[in-house]
Formats: sequence, structure tokens, C-alpha cells
Amino acid sequence: MENDFCFRIEFSIQCPFCDRPLPLDGPLESVFCRNCLSEVEVPREYWIDTLENACRKMQGTKKGEGRGSMLIGTFHGNLTLARFDPYCDRCKTEFADPWKLEHGTFYTCSKCGAVYPVQKPPEWLTTEAPSIITMINALISEGSQGSRADSADRITSFSCPSCAGQLSVEGISRLIKCDYCDANVYIPDNVWLRLHAGKRKRRWFVICERVEHAEE
Repeated sequence: MENDFCFRIEFSIQCPFCDRPLPLDGPLESVFCRNCLSEVEVPREYWIDTLENACRKMQGTKKGEGRGSMLIGTFHGNLTLARFDPYCDRCKTEFADPWKLEHGTFYTCSKCGAVYPVQKPPEWLTTEAPSIITMINALISEGSQGSRADSADRITSFSCPSCAGQLSVEGISRLIKCDYCDANVYIPDNVWLRLHAGKRKRRWFVICERVEHAEE
């Protein structure tokens, strides 16, 4: 464990369907765009290349320093890396002995009580990038991320432009039928954006094993 090091990631790509920022909060193979309701596939090779490069760069980076970059290729993206040991994103308290955390458990901040998942990276990732040991506060599986259900939970209302009847909108489709006059109503931008507001990028941590000939 004395050869292990850690870095923080903040990552987003541009949705290929609507160009809105789409957070990548962990090595998910698909993410759901809340703005255009599209499922975006993220190839495994994209994750492997990105995280392997991140490990090499961060091994040669001094603690407390970081770097940001614009990614162009499979996706247009923004990747921010910083050489920090795991800490609570709410109160900034450093984790106590993060090198001994067990996979499949949760770490509770000793100061504010915030809880963070501690997970083993997906097998397909560690097979190609064995230096990646642990992920903290990352979304690993599709079931753990925000999905279509997030949009359906946000119900709002506005008046039908034809008859002024109140319409309840769930945000599943931009074209709905008025229950009072049967008119087809297109949901205006201000209502649609309220239902599909963007979310903050998640800060997650990767613990890696030092390797020889890494980028300095």
C-alpha cells in the first residue's frame, strides 16, 4: 500500500445528440441525458484509455496540484484531474487511512457524517488497466446513476395555450395532449429546462498502484 497513490476526477462530455454537458460520474458504459432524453453509449476502450492516461499523469504530479484538459475524439469533453488523497466533498475532511478501505463498503465522514461508496473497478477495466485498484464515490453500475425516473419524478404544470386548462407535465415527451380540449401542446423551453435541469459533476477518487516508467 505504500506504493499506492490517489487522485480526484471531475469529468463531463458533450451529449452527441443535443450538445449539452453530460457528467461522467464513474466508468459507466452508458449515461442518460436529461435534456434530450437520449441514452449515450460510452465505449469501454474510451474509459480504459482515459483512466490509464490519468493514472500515468497523476503518478508524476505533486500532491495538491492538478490539471485540466479538453478531450476531442470519441466525445468532446472536459476532464479535470487533481492529486489529492480522498476527502469529504461536503466538509473537506480527509479520509482516515483510505488505503485500508475494503471494496463493497461505505466510508462515513467523521466530521459531517456524509457517506461515500468504496468500490472495486469493473473487471473489464482492471483487466486492461490493473494499476487501478479502488474507486471512491464513483458510479459503477447503471442502476446507481440518475435515469429516466429522475425526469418523471419532477412533475410541473402550466396552462394550455388553447383553452387555459392546467396541464401536468412529467417530462417524458415534449408533445402532450390537453385533457380539456384535446389540443396537442408542445412544452415550451422554460418548462422543459425546469424539468431537465443539469446536475453538478460528481467528484470521485481513484486509487492506483505506482508503476515504473509512468509519465513524470
